[in-house]
Amino acid sequence: MSPIAETYSDLYSALSNLREHLHLAGRIDDSNAKLDEVSKILAICIAVNRGWIKADEFEALINSSQHDHRATEVLQKTFFACAKEKPFLNSDGSSIFGAFPKLNIQDNDNEFALLLSRTLYATFSRALSHARSGCPFDLINEAFGHFVRDNFRGNIEDAQYMTPPEVVDFICEWALSEVKRNDENFLDREFIVMDPSCGVGSFLASFYRKLSLLSEKAEKNVKLIGQDKVDRMIRLSKINMMLFGSEIYDIDQGNSLFNCGRLNRFNGKVDLILTNPPFGANISSAQIADEPAENYPLLGNEPAIASSIDSELAFIDRELALLRDGGKLFIVVPDSTVSSRGLAETLRVRLMGKARLKGVVELPSVTFAQAGTRTKTSILYIEKRPDKSPDDLLAMAIIEDLGFQVSMRKGVAVKKYEGTNELSVLSKSLFDWPGGKGVVSENPSCIIEYADDVEQKSWTASHYSAKRLRATASINAILETEVKQLQEIVNFETQSRRRLKAEPGSKCISVLHVIGDGVINFNELMSYNPKTKGNVCFPGDILISKINPRIPRVIVVPDLGFPTTCSNEFEILSVKEGIDPYWVSYILLNRLVQDQIQSLTSGTSSSHNRIKTSELKIVEVPVPKTERKKIDMSKVVSTYRDSINSMILSSFNIYKMRQLQA
Repeated sequence: MSPIAETYSDLYSALSNLREHLHLAGRIDDSNAKLDEVSKILAICIAVNRGWIKADEFEALINSSQHDHRATEVLQKTFFACAKEKPFLNSDGSSIFGAFPKLNIQDNDNEFALLLSRTLYATFSRALSHARSGCPFDLINEAFGHFVRDNFRGNIEDAQYMTPPEVVDFICEWALSEVKRNDENFLDREFIVMDPSCGVGSFLASFYRKLSLLSEKAEKNVKLIGQDKVDRMIRLSKINMMLFGSEIYDIDQGNSLFNCGRLNRFNGKVDLILTNPPFGANISSAQIADEPAENYPLLGNEPAIASSIDSELAFIDRELALLRDGGKLFIVVPDSTVSSRGLAETLRVRLMGKARLKGVVELPSVTFAQAGTRTKTSILYIEKRPDKSPDDLLAMAIIEDLGFQVSMRKGVAVKKYEGTNELSVLSKSLFDWPGGKGVVSENPSCIIEYADDVEQKSWTASHYSAKRLRATASINAILETEVKQLQEIVNFETQSRRRLKAEPGSKCISVLHVIGDGVINFNELMSYNPKTKGNVCFPGDILISKINPRIPRVIVVPDLGFPTTCSNEFEILSVKEGIDPYWVSYILLNRLVQDQIQSLTSGTSSSHNRIKTSELKIVEVPVPKTERKKIDMSKVVSTYRDSINSMILSSFNIYKMRQLQA
């Protein structure tokens, strides 16, 4: 077991035992109060470790294996001294633990005091030891972002989706490599790093640790600016910075989207933003319109184009205003930000007038599973640049494994380390890439493309997979063929067929009715009564499923002697003059073509992926160019057609026989 996995396992066991103790004894009913008590003990651990307070009695309490009838008294006394220390004070001189800092432990509750202090100090010591050995462990993120939230919190509206350390570390390493690539002397001037929705401060803490290992100048010239609207998160983020040894942070409470004079002072001055903002909250367009125009350069300078704006889009706009020219934004966003139409597409188009897309890394659905959601997400890297070049490059990567899975154990989402952290693998090749267009890595997939070729098309990383590049290269290499896009050999009929009225007695072909290579399950088809009639299709049409293309479903509609319609999940294709529909069906099932189709999908999860019509149109297929190749292909397709028709006829006859027997 790795040191990180070992510490994680110890932490889970320790906090589970602590949770059970709290539950059985009925101590501290409010879930957030439990969070506060744990943070107070961690503050004591930091103060003792740094030598900020005299704590002989506390250390004796921790190191003893005996019961101590003065445990509560010692713990209260130590915390009172800790809370008055400067690192635990807000900018106005008040304590981060409130007006009257005090542990929420009864005077005679010595057993609980011992359990709480010894459990957390042991875990703190393990995490500190790992940090010193170059194997850091984000104790606050792991404890509060996962176990404590899942075990202790009952308020959904107060939930915080913490970013997994695997993602945090990769983003910070990527950001640092890009900053150094552009300016090796960046630490010779003031360098401002910000997270406007900092949560427990993991991005700022991780970046500081990596920067401090790079240069001693980090302590002098770097500013770490954090903000969050939840005061509890501010307290935790400050403790997190202390755990990582930072003294250069400026973290305060506030709403980063509205009425925040503190952040306004940084407009156009921030060098680097590292963040994972709240997803999917509805932000009033009217509120954005009331903000200073310079705060929202993309969505705030004109009448509202929508009554509300998703929070992640509002944050991107606000963060663009905060960046200086040349400043960089690394942000975690839901799949809709890179793939959806509507306001998300409007933002993408307008963003390109003021910035340049530099990278997209698609993350697996397990990324935030421990926080309660399997929404697909991506990391965006955007650089604020008024000038552009046709030679500008960007990285497109697809991560399928983060080295952990999440399962439920006694109703709690538990992280289990298994597999390979592909972000760590990717970092070794991407950060040292010498430059130029090409394939950085095949597993995990990462390619470098020209920004101009991507920005006006799809921002979905899987649409630029190494597998797709290999497929198109292989198609180009097939002798005596020429490469054509699918839209050059077929007509896309779905839109026009929606206007046709289904004939009486029509049967509707569903995606689930297609089994094997082009064969229909007639038992299911004939008994199917859909809620909607579907779209009219005719014999000779080609139907290809747009949902879950990883399960290929392609058929040529046979002449069944009765009219047919098909599900809306199909794209209806009709061949252009001189093209055999069975050849199109055959070629659509070809591995090289399927690799393209599957890489062009997008969706919220692996089970709900779809390919858009616009993406299906540009799939490349090999078309015979010489007479010899045409004859060879004709023979293959003839065999394929006869085989399919034979299977369909046999399946239909079996169905009719069963009907007669019934």
